[in-house]
Amino acid sequence: MKKYTILFLFLLLSGCATISKNLEVDVNNDFPHNEVQKIAIVTFETSLKKEGTTGRIFKSSSVEKVKTVFTGIMARELRRWERFAILEGKTLEEELESKNFSEEDFLLTENYSRLGRSIGVDAIVVGEVERYGYSYTKVPFSRVILSQTFVVSFKVKCIDVITNETIWTADIKGTSKEDGERVMASVLIAEAINTLKAKLY
Repeated sequence: MKKYTILFLFLLLSGCATISKNLEVDVNNDFPHNEVQKIAIVTFETSLKKEGTTGRIFKSSSVEKVKTVFTGIMARELRRWERFAILEGKTLEEELESKNFSEEDFLLTENYSRLGRSIGVDAIVVGEVERYGYSYTKVPFSRVILSQTFVVSFKVKCIDVITNETIWTADIKGTSKEDGERVMASVLIAEAINTLKAKLY
């Protein structure tokens, strides 16, 4: 068991070394953070953009796959913190349906109070994925790839359902020549949550 744990940590740290990243986490220091006990994680929105570099082709995963990946990783990392009760995925869908709401109601309104209180959460986490895929160049008129770069870019914010205040935000961008999009998303979200922990303690 210990061998697997050490190997996992080694791989995780090795992956971090190959990622070029820009990570910004901001915390609302005027907010009473100890009052947040239960958080709903709403499925991430997507506004997938293509790489603008001339001569490079950009490929992105399907929108539904991107939503599932980011929502799942965010829920996992917040649960590992063991500070909050987390409501997400199928459980959140069922809870909303029982109250005649949907996740779209969270995303289309600027006032989260009624929705948040109806399902008994203190805050909600919403996010937007801008890039999730890879860009590459290849030999003209052939399938030979000369170089490729994996790209991940997304924003997350946690909002209080009583006051509609922003509790914390994260703006994250990462690129890698070696690690794929899912690995980068996992590493970057974990690092964002660790940064958040440090700022709150």
